[in-house]
Amino acid sequence: MTLDNRLLMHGIYGYIIRVPPARPVTYIPFTVSPVLMQYMPRYIAPVFLVMTFIVLLCAGCTSPSGIPSGTPAATPSPAGNLSLAPLALNPADLPAGFVQQSGRYKSPDEVSAAAKYLGWQQGYVANFTSAGNVSSGTTTITQTITQYNTTNMTELVGIVSANEEQHTGLGFIALDPPSGIPGARAINAIVVNISGSSSSVGGGILPVAQATSAPVTGYMEVIFGKGQVFEVIRMTGPGAQYNTLAALAQTAYAKSG
Repeated sequence: MTLDNRLLMHGIYGYIIRVPPARPVTYIPFTVSPVLMQYMPRYIAPVFLVMTFIVLLCAGCTSPSGIPSGTPAATPSPAGNLSLAPLALNPADLPAGFVQQSGRYKSPDEVSAAAKYLGWQQGYVANFTSAGNVSSGTTTITQTITQYNTTNMTELVGIVSANEEQHTGLGFIALDPPSGIPGARAINAIVVNISGSSSSVGGGILPVAQATSAPVTGYMEVIFGKGQVFEVIRMTGPGAQYNTLAALAQTAYAKSG
């Protein structure tokens, strides 16, 4: 646009249209679309930066394992980050005459899908027995320790306690929970049908024992949780005493930190 034309535009519209200075011409040895030519300059720098990033990224992925050189190999995470065995009762914690029969971690294959759904991470079980009066039978104490990936133990205690009461052939009496264990529940399961067998009734969250020909056995039990640790301590047999069970639960609760 000539100077005369610009002055004419100023006189008609009240402003001067300023023509930007001409850009230097870049020779491209192939045919380029006019639209591409219009927008290409502003995208050259971003495209160059993206290409540089891709080249540098590929340069760091040349190790056979696909991991950049110098990066330490990943270590598989354990099933749970707590050590449950030290939380178990030991013979010194139990009344005289009890002997430990076993203490082991549970295999995930032993755990129901419902327990895993609730956040089961790992489990440990310890068994103790006392012959007592041989004619009357053996008294057994079983401690089950479980780590869940939740700290809402009050809800979990309620779920397990409700599941326990699905067994037929047993009547359930709520006992006063041991002092000093917040949210604990204690129950006394009494045989009410001698010929009955343990079976599942209703639609409980956790599966109970399947029906078998074995007679139902009464028991006393304390259920509690602390942090991510959930415990069930059960006492069965003619020598079962709630005072003893409550004291063991308090000892176990103290061990859980």
